[in-house]
Amino acid sequence: MSQFEYISPNDTVFTVRNVQVKFGEGVSSEVGYEAVRLGIKKALIVTDKNINENTRFPSRIREYLEGAGVRADIFDGTHIEPIDVEVVKAIEFAKGKDYDGFIAVGGGSSIDTAKMINLYTSYPTPDFKDYIAPPTGGGKPVPGPLKPLICIPTTAGTGSENTPVAIVDLTREKLKVGISNPYLLPSFALLDPVLTVTLSPYYTASTGIDALMHCIECYTAIPYNSRPRPPSPDKRPVYIGSNPVSDIFVEKAMELIGKYLRKAYFNPYDLEARRNMLLAAHLGGAFGNAGVHISHALAYPIAGRRHELPHGITVAVTGPAMLEFLEPIVPEKLAKIAELLGEKIEGLKVREAAALAKEALIKLMRDVNLPSGISEFGFDEKDLKELSEGAILQQRLLAVSPRPVNIQEIMEIYRKSLHNW
Repeated sequence: MSQFEYISPNDTVFTVRNVQVKFGEGVSSEVGYEAVRLGIKKALIVTDKNINENTRFPSRIREYLEGAGVRADIFDGTHIEPIDVEVVKAIEFAKGKDYDGFIAVGGGSSIDTAKMINLYTSYPTPDFKDYIAPPTGGGKPVPGPLKPLICIPTTAGTGSENTPVAIVDLTREKLKVGISNPYLLPSFALLDPVLTVTLSPYYTASTGIDALMHCIECYTAIPYNSRPRPPSPDKRPVYIGSNPVSDIFVEKAMELIGKYLRKAYFNPYDLEARRNMLLAAHLGGAFGNAGVHISHALAYPIAGRRHELPHGITVAVTGPAMLEFLEPIVPEKLAKIAELLGEKIEGLKVREAAALAKEALIKLMRDVNLPSGISEFGFDEKDLKELSEGAILQQRLLAVSPRPVNIQEIMEIYRKSLHNW
């Protein structure tokens, strides 16, 4: 057998899947040019009522499109967090209108809603849950390429413009779930820091901490080459684990967040801070290749019961306890996280430095006035069993954790997260 015929039993392949991007102040004005380049003639702008009624962003985007000869409608029914019943309404709105492209203007909710409108109008399915990952949904693969989707984020947090994932709350199941498929990766992104200046301190904090949690979980994910080789390329999961490229991206992102999130929170017109937070959020989108794990899995049952909570907050509240749980397994990476977030680790032993990652996260959360724990959402000891039973269903995410976690350990993480300080 020659060396070229040898195949390792472990998967030695990692994916670098990134959207094409233009970045810079005022770049959103180029949406018409990019839409024409992508062959779009009739577009649906997907946004939310707050943005549509309180800013000129969607109307200006429509003007830019129409100036380039692209017809455009505005749909502003995106919920603060995508909910299945609202997403279905959005899909019904778009059906039969011959849109050949979509423009998402807003945060991750608008971007994810646009992804799902694109998917379900391109490849209709009788049951909304058909494309959702098992065990909650049918896990049906996306049949083929989707129509062009241009993303114009107005928040610095989700990185959804750079991921092949769409997240939605299922109201009946009281659970947040995901649709993951390479075809969901947007076609193009225009990252304009000016559009993030109007973001309130509260949403600056919630989206910024979301970006940080993406980075932390992506960085500590199971190594890509520690899972079995799939029987065929199409069976390789979207979330393949931490890898050399994702590590480089999220290390830089964590450094930027540690330096600029507080500045953006306290001075919304600090354009340097806004620019660097938007870049950090985009780099953190590397989780679309590597994956996220425990805190995101635990956030989904919280969000399923409290739809009004921003996603980043529901993720961050279990972050400190998650880091404590991971400390024995990936101490070197936790030590690096602590350093990137501004902790002094020189002269410390690795485990001592690793323990500072939890402290650094708590300091940042406190400085930007985030909730101290899930007790602030109205949860107490009696809710932990039900939350844990919801979280353990998120095997798509938990499989990426570097430390296997059972339902009793999940319950303990929730318990420690009742009060982080």
